[in-house]
Amino acid sequence: MSATSVVESDYLKRWVGAPLTEALTEVALKRPADPIEYIALWLLRYKENEIRKAEEKANNDRLAAEKKQLEEEERKRAELEEERKRIEAENAAKKAEIEKALAEQAKKTEATS
Repeated sequence: MSATSVVESDYLKRWVGAPLTEALTEVALKRPADPIEYIALWLLRYKENEIRKAEEKANNDRLAAEKKQLEEEERKRAELEEERKRIEAENAAKKAEIEKALAEQAKKTEATS
């Protein structure tokens, strides 16, 4: 067998082998009146199904990426909300501390007047 024949054989096995084997198996089982037309239509449907599968995979991959991005955004939003609450609590504590200091200052001012 020549090198070209081996390359052609590998090419056919890789790209045509599985679908053509499935089509021929189905022809052998169903024995249609026009097996050539049957194989042609079967291969056409096979190709359409492969395209649809690739599109579905791309859509599923895109959906998974969007879901991951959404989860990351939700995580960041939760972190920001926690930070906002922490800052509010710190500000409230500082405000209470300032009000307490002002009240004490006012008492001292009243006591010296």
